Amino acid sequence: MKNENKIVKIRKNSIQDWVEAILWAFVVAMIIRNYTFQNFKIPSSSMESTLLIGDYLVANKMKYFFTDPKREDIVTFRYPADPLEPEPREQFVKILPPVYWDKEKHFLTWYEKKNVVKRVIGMPGDTVEVRDKDIYINGELFKKNYEQYMDYRVIPRDYAHIQWDPIMSKDQKGIVMGSRDNFGPIVVPQGKYFVLGDNRDLSADSRYWGFLDRKDITGTPLLIFFSRSEDGETRWNRSFKLIK
Repeated sequence: MKNENKIVKIRKNSIQDWVEAILWAFVVAMIIRNYTFQNFKIPSSSMESTLLIGDYLVANKMKYFFTDPKREDIVTFRYPADPLEPEPREQFVKILPPVYWDKEKHFLTWYEKKNVVKRVIGMPGDTVEVRDKDIYINGELFKKNYEQYMDYRVIPRDYAHIQWDPIMSKDQKGIVMGSRDNFGPIVVPQGKYFVLGDNRDLSADSRYWGFLDRKDITGTPLLIFFSRSEDGETRWNRSFKLIK
């Protein structure tokens, strides 16, 4: 009888050790993912030609713990237009966000807003305006060598209006700012940023969904560690390339 009790105890201790090891690994993975570095892939052309579809990035998530973004920084952030929780909402039980229980699949799932990459153009307090595709900051033309335009058309202000999404904060609700190529002027509030994709004609950015809140900025891309084109060709010349 004593031997049987010993075996049961050993088994219990063994299971407990496994559970503790799994929980510890999960906690360590969460810390690394949320506070240090993160890998992700570029899915769209909005940052061409700086970042291409199929670039695999390492993002530094520690940088903005100690400093604020500067103009022209490339930043990663939680996409403001994404829902706060997985949808359809009735299918998921919140455990400890970003971990949810999927009632249909009977399994744990990880949900958080997708990470997006854009470039900071407007700083808090800046007046930003787009005139015939050109960007003006505080009345001065802001032109660099990284922006590109793929569409020869210039969309007039009154041709196709952009209305900022009502999910955004009160200072952005119901504001009709203009078109893709003629926008503003608008003043960037404190604690917020105006971000654009380098591929200006093909980027869903602050012209469409509003200012980027400082708390949603998660880091900055550090390097491209691997790159593969849409037809499956490996772009070796982009591997281990630092991002500027």
